[in-house]
Amino acid sequence: MRDRKLKLKRVVQSRAEAAGLLESAGDAVLIERGRPRWLLMACPCGCREEIPINLDARSGPAWRLYRNPKFGLTVFPSIWRDTGCGSHFIIWRGTIILFGHGLEEFRSPGREAETVALSKLVRQRWPMTGYVPFVDIADLLGEIPWDVLEACRYLVRVGFLIEGLGKQRGRFSRA
Repeated sequence: MRDRKLKLKRVVQSRAEAAGLLESAGDAVLIERGRPRWLLMACPCGCREEIPINLDARSGPAWRLYRNPKFGLTVFPSIWRDTGCGSHFIIWRGTIILFGHGLEEFRSPGREAETVALSKLVRQRWPMTGYVPFVDIADLLGEIPWDVLEACRYLVRVGFLIEGLGKQRGRFSRA
């Protein structure tokens, strides 16, 4: 797994304005007309392909964009190219986490105190029974899904939650 910074070059109104701005792996341009429409980025693996990421649900399946002036952009869910290089990565708090062939565990270094604090909120809101997708709890709390996933996995390590296996991965239940 490799990490690199997402380099947001500019916010523009059209794809034509983005031409020539993606010079290096991880460069990105946000196309916004009244609302975020697309995140256009140079593939983080270095293959030099441009990846258009739809952010407008009115145009079909879309990724969610979270903006934070302190931490940068987050995109949910992961981006997994099914053509070309086949890269699989997430954009979390301005960092691109590029995965290998399997989905390794990931943690945001230096955020342990924030993760513990968020895990307390997650624990308070967790339903009594059943497996629940972490994204549902993130939506309930108004938090970034990757942050909530990290908090859920912390709660697994301390014995409060268990994570499903196989197709239930990413769903958690009280231990």
